Amino acid sequence: MSIQWHAAGQYEDILYEQAEGIAKITINRPEVHNSFRPGTLDELADAFEDAATDDSIGVVLFTGAGGRAFCAGGDQRIRGHAGYEDHSGSPRLNVLPLQRFIREMPKPVVALVCGWALGHGWELCNACDMRLCADNIEVGDHRVARSIGLNGGTSWFVPRIIGLGRALELLMTGRHLLADEALAWGWANRVWPLDEFDERAGEYVDMLAGLPTIAVSAYKDAVEFSSAHGLRESLAHELESSLRTRGTEDASEGRASFHEKRTPVFKGR
Repeated sequence: MSIQWHAAGQYEDILYEQAEGIAKITINRPEVHNSFRPGTLDELADAFEDAATDDSIGVVLFTGAGGRAFCAGGDQRIRGHAGYEDHSGSPRLNVLPLQRFIREMPKPVVALVCGWALGHGWELCNACDMRLCADNIEVGDHRVARSIGLNGGTSWFVPRIIGLGRALELLMTGRHLLADEALAWGWANRVWPLDEFDERAGEYVDMLAGLPTIAVSAYKDAVEFSSAHGLRESLAHELESSLRTRGTEDASEGRASFHEKRTPVFKGR
């Protein structure tokens, strides 16, 4: 991307940068394919919370450093080390709170995926609103082949992204998806050649950043609400959301720009 980023926080395992209404959160452990430890998750949670509450941010990008992996999952080298387990003996590599936060964020969260997104890395991608991918991706979760149970939300996310039958095949066999199949099945929203990825993804993100953030938030909220409610409740929620959005400055700008046959300029108000 040609965007000029500036650091928005100091962390050990991640990079948190901002530019022009966009926040970029990068798992920065390329030497271990961006696998993470408990402290990485703590840092991710802090950066996502900052991006969610910063009114200047309209789009959040989530990616991994180096181009070879988005995230290969939990760092297996830390098993048995101090800090890996909580007081009950359960693993602290729990992605569920971060997944819930991403789903509840009133802003689009876009995963930029190059290379591997496996195990917990795949699970974090699943929680994002969109997945923009390079053609070198390999994504999925093979833990069933080692008789390891579900613990990262895949039973909820994956059927909603690619459909029940395909989800059951992936989850019960543990096989991975490559770029062509991930795109055909709808897991990847876009796939571009690796050598074009930064430029093409940057153009897409610029388009997202120019959208009215309040309306985008309302659409995300409505879709999220409908996934857990019936038709009657979902229609009522959608109408209520539409009424709230209608009185915003951006809504007035949208109507004015349509009648004046010009490109709208939204301010997130």
